[in-house]
Formats: sequence, C-alpha cells, structure tokens
Amino acid sequence: MAEQDRDPWKVLGITPTADKERLRQAYLSQVRQHHPDRFRRDAARYRQQEEYMKRINEAYQWALKNPPAASSDPARVHHAAAGRPGPAPEPPVVCPEHGYQAVRRCRKCDQPICLGCLGIRESLCTRHYQKFAARGRHLRVLREWGPLIAIIFGLRSLGVPGLDVGIAVLIYLALLGVQLLWKRRWFGCLALLLLPYSLVLAGVWSLLESLREWSPKKSTKG
Repeated sequence: MAEQDRDPWKVLGITPTADKERLRQAYLSQVRQHHPDRFRRDAARYRQQEEYMKRINEAYQWALKNPPAASSDPARVHHAAAGRPGPAPEPPVVCPEHGYQAVRRCRKCDQPICLGCLGIRESLCTRHYQKFAARGRHLRVLREWGPLIAIIFGLRSLGVPGLDVGIAVLIYLALLGVQLLWKRRWFGCLALLLLPYSLVLAGVWSLLESLREWSPKKSTKG
C-alpha cells in the first residue's frame, strides 16, 4: 500500500498515459469512490478518505505536469519532429471551497464546484444554494400555513359554526399528514396508522417542522 501511495499512476488506478481525457476520467472515478462525504457516519473512515483524497489530487496534478515519454504520445512526437515543444498541460480547475477537482460550474456565478458542494445537483455554489434552500423553506411555510389560516378566517367570516370549522381544520391536517408521509416514503406506515388522529398528528408535525426550518441554526464545527 505504501508503494502504491508513492506511485501517482497507481493512486489513479491507470497505466502511464498522456491522454488527458483518460487521465481525467480516472481521476473522477477515484473521486467518486473515495470522496470523504460518502463516509460521514464513520469519523475514522472519513478522515482516512480525506487524506487519501489529498493523494489523489496530488497524483492527478503530478500526472498532468509529467506525461510519459514522448515516444508513447503521438502528439508530442509530432511537435518534437517540428522542432516545437509539446503543448503544456492545462492546470485542473479546482473548487475554491473544498480544493477538489471541479466537475461543473455554478449556473448563477460560474464558480467551479466539486462533488463535495451541497448544491452539486442543482449546479449551484454554496452561496447560491443556501439562498435556494432558504427560499424553499419559506415557500413551504406559506404553502402549508396559508391554507390553514384561510380556512379558519374564511369559514368564520361566513358565519360557519366553530365545530364545523374545527372539522375542516382536522381534515386539512389529515391531508397534510398524508402528504408528509408520502413525501418521506413513510406511506407504508399507514397500515399501522389507520386511526384519523394519527394523520392529524402527522399534519401538525409538518406544520411545526416547517416553522423550525424557517431559519435553521448554523452548525458550528468543533
């Protein structure tokens, strides 16, 4: 293992090559396999993979700057025959937040983002993803609390008796509970939660959860 860690090509899992596309694919394959975020539940494994990711990045940058001999690279042979040095390898684009190889760019500000960025699926950097996530949390509160308030004040303004208003509220909460269970893939639990009050409790939980997520506390790293 120690010898493999010292050999950049063995770290990348390929034989020496001057093909930058093949080199890039090998690098991305190693990143997907050893990215620390895959092992967040195992602190020891997380630190181990974090160190190994540093070796992978170092190996990739070394391989780009030190391609194999010119005889194995037709493009370099052509340039050497013409009396010109081969093209210098382009430096890898690195995510400024995590230091890993960038796989795409933010669709808002064009900042490089890597597989460790929270907004990788939405193609957003951390700053824009936080705004996107906050907007989604606020819309959830309006979407869940708005109809409830409209039901209560709307029915009361029409002179509907309080008992009927309460029944309407309970029906709304039950529908909200079904939506929550379905969204969280807990719908199979309905076989054990056939009583109406269980759905109502799920709806109340959804309302409280939306309020709690309106302005979440920022976690501090110890």
